[in-house]
Amino acid sequence: LVFFGLSNQLVVSFKEENTVAFKHLFLKGYSGTDEDDYSCSIYTQQDAYDSIFYVINQYRNLKNISLGTLGYEHEESGLKICKQQYKRGTMLPSNDTLNID
Repeated sequence: LVFFGLSNQLVVSFKEENTVAFKHLFLKGYSGTDEDDYSCSIYTQQDAYDSIFYVINQYRNLKNISLGTLGYEHEESGLKICKQQYKRGTMLPSNDTLNID
């Protein structure tokens, strides 16, 4: 039971420490303090684009900027962005209904 507890503690610690490291690496302007574990605010379209391009650049430079064994092994770039656009979309705020073509 002691070994299980220690092993579980190491896994939880590893996950938490890696989550913090990835936030520092990939979230533009991350200060190290969160209101909760998932807070990240984007207010404009340009903020969204800036954040996406920041992640892409950080990911491309990951082997050069990380201290640990963080990296990817793909013949290509290792990062693919999927983008879909819809022809028409409407939202009714009165009942939170989305109608996407």
